[in-house]
Amino acid sequence: MSLRKKPLLALGFVLLALVLLNFGVPPLMEHSIAAWLRYEARRSGLVLGFSEIRAPLFRPVEIRELKIVGAGLDAEHFEFDAGRIEAGLSFVTFFGGSEKSHLLSSLRVEHAKFFIRGRAPLSAGPIDWTALTRLLPERFEIFADQLRLEQPFSLLSFEDTKVSASKGNSGILSIGAVEMRAPFLEKRFAHVRGITRWQDDRLSIGSINLLEGFTIDSLVIDLTGLRAGRVGTDLGVSVLGGKMRANIATERPGKTRLWEAAGTASGISLPQVASALGLTVPVQGMVRGSKFTFRGDPRDFLNATASIWMELTGFSWRERKADVIMLGANFYGHTVQLQQLFIKQRRNELTLSGETAIGTEWLNPDFRGDISASINDLGQFAELFGARPEVFAGKVAARGRMHAHERTVDGDLALTGDGLKIFRIPVDSLTARIGLEAGGAQVDQLEFKRGEDFLRAQGRIDLAQKKSFTLSAESWCHELRDYALEFPIIGTLSGALSAKLTGAGDENSFSSTVSGETNQFSFSAQTNWRSDAIAVNSLKIELSDTAEAEV
Repeated sequence: MSLRKKPLLALGFVLLALVLLNFGVPPLMEHSIAAWLRYEARRSGLVLGFSEIRAPLFRPVEIRELKIVGAGLDAEHFEFDAGRIEAGLSFVTFFGGSEKSHLLSSLRVEHAKFFIRGRAPLSAGPIDWTALTRLLPERFEIFADQLRLEQPFSLLSFEDTKVSASKGNSGILSIGAVEMRAPFLEKRFAHVRGITRWQDDRLSIGSINLLEGFTIDSLVIDLTGLRAGRVGTDLGVSVLGGKMRANIATERPGKTRLWEAAGTASGISLPQVASALGLTVPVQGMVRGSKFTFRGDPRDFLNATASIWMELTGFSWRERKADVIMLGANFYGHTVQLQQLFIKQRRNELTLSGETAIGTEWLNPDFRGDISASINDLGQFAELFGARPEVFAGKVAARGRMHAHERTVDGDLALTGDGLKIFRIPVDSLTARIGLEAGGAQVDQLEFKRGEDFLRAQGRIDLAQKKSFTLSAESWCHELRDYALEFPIIGTLSGALSAKLTGAGDENSFSSTVSGETNQFSFSAQTNWRSDAIAVNSLKIELSDTAEAEV
């Protein structure tokens, strides 16, 4: 063979190889891609379908009418539709790239629809995170007609969404409308815009202005740990005069997916929050500081851990006002721990703390609590809880503790008050001492005094023996007209009253003896109360003028 014919022959072999590649490789690629997609879908418990796959040589792969469906606990949990997907392959990766190299140089998704409804089953199939990581593209464009996340009482929806990004260059985020629905909340944001950047498997989105005073400064979706099934999110928000930051990460080390969340907030104006959310009731105050953490599976909250701390200043809602409200609480090991609930209202202060176990029998609680209060304006403090301030007045101090464990209870409460008005009735002083011990409670002292008038009571409840109890009380009133008391037949009472009451009983019966004397009459009675009847053993009423009746 001559030397002139050798180059022509080599060129002919090259052309023949190209022709064979052009006609042989695309069908092989199409079948291989289809088989791989179906295999990965079955592994993950998904149902996959498409109308056509085209894989022309040296050109992007095209998939038409792709649909992926995953079953949930109640109905279809996951659904993804895309009219057209175009994926450019990185041939450098195919012919010599490392295991960490990405297989796609570009990705374009058109007319996508994404739905998540309800909860996923706990037994969802495993996902090949390594394969998914290698499918992350170097640049992408996604056009979504609708993204919708539905839960029983909430909804988050995105319409007409476009997001594009590439390594080294800025992209755009454009959303036609964002809709949020939840109990007492319904909000819609239109024409949302932002700037994106895709670098080292991190998608950064910034400058998203949802409304006046509410701007997402930065949103970073971290996919660097996707190979291990971990996805992280970092959020920074300028919200209504303050700042908020949040970190959310999720991973699946075992059969269940774990979530980690942590957030802080400070300087947030409550009036602006109320206006942004469309609340009609005016709210005043500021979130001076707040922290929140969570770790666990939200579907198994009892085995998760969480904590919250928050401080409100200048709080006002309708007639309810407080200078400072501080709340700190933890949840771990099936136990809720209230570190502190502190309320300061001008000259009033209330502090609560304690802990209780969740999931215990209501007859066998595990609870510990402490209370400390210094109330110098009872009317104003009662207004904080919805009462009318003119109905209450005076000063009250309280201190107590309670501990319940394995059907035993112990604790005590001491209460004192001066210059009081309780339900419009003036009371000069109040003294109460209540003790709790194993199987019972005892009122050592309960005394109301107004001038020379008084009401004193003592009692005991024994929960260990048929819930038996005893009580005794006595009172003296110099002038009944001061209390505006009116009874049927007798009418309005006036003059002095002296009365005594003693009684004892259990869950089945109660026996009592009561006696009293006024200017108009005197009386005494012995009664026996049962669950099915009331027996009056004796009743004596003596009228001061002309009559006497005895039964």
